Amino acid sequence: MAVMHAIQQKTKGLSIRLRVFLVAGAMVLLVTTLAFAGDYLNSAHGNSSTGVKRTERTTTYSQGNCGHCHEQHGIINGATNSGPFPFDLFRNFFNTGATTGSYLQDDNFCFACHGAPSLQSGGITNNDYAQTFGGYTTQGPTTILEAFNQTSYHNLYDVWNFARNTFSFFTDQSNPCVACHNPHLAKRIKANPTNPSAATAVSRPTDHGTLWGDGAGEKMADFFTGKYQAPLHYSSGYEPGGTNTYDGSNLPDYATFCTDCHNSTNTIYSTTLGRNLRPIDWISEGGESGPGDKHGRNSATVAISMNAPYSSAPIGISIGFAVSCLDCHEPHGSPNPFLIRREVNGVAVSITDPNSKDMGYLCRACHMDDKAAGISSTANRWEYIHHKASDRPYVQMQCMFCHQAGGVSNCLNCHMHGKDDSWAGARATGRICF
Repeated sequence: MAVMHAIQQKTKGLSIRLRVFLVAGAMVLLVTTLAFAGDYLNSAHGNSSTGVKRTERTTTYSQGNCGHCHEQHGIINGATNSGPFPFDLFRNFFNTGATTGSYLQDDNFCFACHGAPSLQSGGITNNDYAQTFGGYTTQGPTTILEAFNQTSYHNLYDVWNFARNTFSFFTDQSNPCVACHNPHLAKRIKANPTNPSAATAVSRPTDHGTLWGDGAGEKMADFFTGKYQAPLHYSSGYEPGGTNTYDGSNLPDYATFCTDCHNSTNTIYSTTLGRNLRPIDWISEGGESGPGDKHGRNSATVAISMNAPYSSAPIGISIGFAVSCLDCHEPHGSPNPFLIRREVNGVAVSITDPNSKDMGYLCRACHMDDKAAGISSTANRWEYIHHKASDRPYVQMQCMFCHQAGGVSNCLNCHMHGKDDSWAGARATGRICF
């Protein structure tokens, strides 16, 4: 009311029609501003108790104030920065010369606080997904900057380059982190490990203005109804957070979120790998011959030999499971290749050489290897599932075609997004192998 009174005082002497127009316009602006402010105040950065509080501004602005990130006049303390920078930020948004890791703290604006030392008062600890939501007890990276500086990572230059040529909200001046996170909306998801849907931190690139994962139809339980079985938590219960919830109703639909970019139509070049990324079809239901990946909505049609919880899944199915991308992959980076998590389905995973049978250490987290099947005391042997299980694809003859020098040289010959076993030549079944 005080604001409206001030507006009315300022418009005295103007025509009634003009006064009405100005007051109505001000009301629209006021309502719009308050609505936006409400969203920001509920975000991780805008929260008055745990929000942004830059050490250089602790005595100037209250916690959560915009001024902790934005310098309204483009400078800080008159001379300590060389701004102004895009969006009135106190540092540059992104160093586009950083085409591959390792990243420095100055390469990305977000690393100023989500790195070490942090400019956030009290610092910020960000453990990886395997530890926060999977319950893995071995300490991993403790900051987002550290997560990106591992063996494999989302290449920030490639994210920036792809997003600016793909999504209308993203410009040449945008930060690559903003492709997945709206900083004015993202919530403090790490504080809600048992129900991350209630505090989701992501926005789909195709819908940047809203959060993804907190609304109706936006949970993994909705991605493919009745087909998502949560993996085991490292300690007890199910992911996320070790609760008794097993159907993905507390987990954002990361399958839909990730396939905004990683799908069967987008071409994404990887500077790190020096090639285009493999297309991913998580939607098609083509059966054994594809084209969809079997870990998406596609499914094996005969049988599968699985470990718990899939061997006797609480959701009540024995085949046809749909998987969340983050059941296997880290969103930022990992010490394993291909952003493979350090822990999957309650099992520690360590992969040294991706071009070997090392990848089997990932597979065995969910699928039965010979040790789980009881035919060997050695882990990561796969005779049972390939030659003896009820859905075995190959007879045991002409072994040396696949087993050069006594072992399969590379699991990725067959097992990768969108691949079948055509590598096996005349012995191929044509079945999708992932």
